[in-house]
Amino acid sequence: MTGPHLRETAPDDVPTIPIPHRGPAMLADLQTQPIPVVACSGRKGRAGEGLALSISSALGALAGFAGWLLAARLLPQADVGRAAAVVSAFILTAGVTQLNLGLGLLRWLPVAGRHASTLVRRSLMLIMPLSAVAGLGYVVFVPELARTTAGPSAPLALGTCLFVLACAGWGAFVVHDYVLVGIGRPWWAVWRNGLFAVVRIALLVALGPALGAQGIVLSWVAPIVVWIAVGSVVLLVAVRRYARRHPAAGVAPTRSEVLGFLCPTAAAQIGYTLLLNQVPLIVILRVGPEAGAAFFIAWQAAVVLETAANYYMHSLSVSWARAPERAAELTAACRRRLLGTFLPLLALGAVLAGPGLSFFGTGYTAAADALRLLLIGLALRLVVVHELGVRMAAGRAMAYARLHLTGTLLVLGVVALVPLPADPVPDGLGAALLPVALGHVAVQAACAVHVAVVQVRRRSAQTGTTSTAAP
Repeated sequence: MTGPHLRETAPDDVPTIPIPHRGPAMLADLQTQPIPVVACSGRKGRAGEGLALSISSALGALAGFAGWLLAARLLPQADVGRAAAVVSAFILTAGVTQLNLGLGLLRWLPVAGRHASTLVRRSLMLIMPLSAVAGLGYVVFVPELARTTAGPSAPLALGTCLFVLACAGWGAFVVHDYVLVGIGRPWWAVWRNGLFAVVRIALLVALGPALGAQGIVLSWVAPIVVWIAVGSVVLLVAVRRYARRHPAAGVAPTRSEVLGFLCPTAAAQIGYTLLLNQVPLIVILRVGPEAGAAFFIAWQAAVVLETAANYYMHSLSVSWARAPERAAELTAACRRRLLGTFLPLLALGAVLAGPGLSFFGTGYTAAADALRLLLIGLALRLVVVHELGVRMAAGRAMAYARLHLTGTLLVLGVVALVPLPADPVPDGLGAALLPVALGHVAVQAACAVHVAVVQVRRRSAQTGTTSTAAP
């Protein structure tokens, strides 16, 4: 994906995919988000794709916030906690089993030509059954998810079926956005996600008060199933038309290219998906639905800021690709801007934690101290986020995945094993969440120290190499 502002050759340590007549495509920006930041190459179409994807991502985030805010206002806190566990579980399952094929299709479809239909069909036929099988295993292991989905009177098998459908549908739902961009229809993704958000919130208002936690879950599952059933047909027709416009041209990625790209980046995607979705689910299962609902909202607030920080670090990949000889200068400048932008936001969030949570209801303010601790942990994690961006920009896929997965597994281990108060206390909800939040801070502090040591050693090695090379 070369352009007027990009070099025709990539740095030596960044892998490429050969594209006939168009030069090599950089593989620096590894995916860790549901929607990637697409680098603008200076062409109108590419800028439009990046804008469309950004708007789609923003619509999803705003709809999620609005949906949980409405749920907190309309339903008891325990119902919100039970529903949040189900939603986190199927989003987690779908995210893990997408195998990063979405970003792969975003790279391969623009040059696939007549192979486009085959690429999309094989990708969806891999993702949906894999998500369904993983979802079935998950719900068998945690049957409370099926009970919440089915409601108090329906058979457990119905809840299991709906949960499996949600896993398979959400796995394909996210990938559809990448396909639409890959075939030159990015604004279809915006309208699709906007309409989905409106329908989901309308169903929440209609079903939530009557069905409780099950109503919240159904407000997700019903539109997912309908969108995938109808949207997949529309998508495949659009992809076939795209392929017919390029009947003789097109390059399909080889198996080695697919595996070389997907293996490390899929590991990174799994790590980020686990971090976002499994942590609140574990907390809900450990402390109960009421305290878990309060933690879920606090965690979502921290996740929004972390996601924004990760998005910000994608810009380093673009700058690095344009001027690899200025890598050290660009890295330092990006660190200054990252810390200068997000540290004040985190401080403001800590100050407003109590009033902000009070919008969801008085029961949610019990998580105010936990939210403050999560934001302190996120301030430490900015050091790790910056290092992840550097490894991403340098194309060090395995090192990137290793750091991401290590931090994720440590957080999950602490959240699952940290001792919780056994006896009731005056502020029971808040006290039950503090050990989890403190454990999160400890993990982020350890990871930040490790990254700082690695960076000092790297600079020392570079200084030594420069001194040796000097005459």
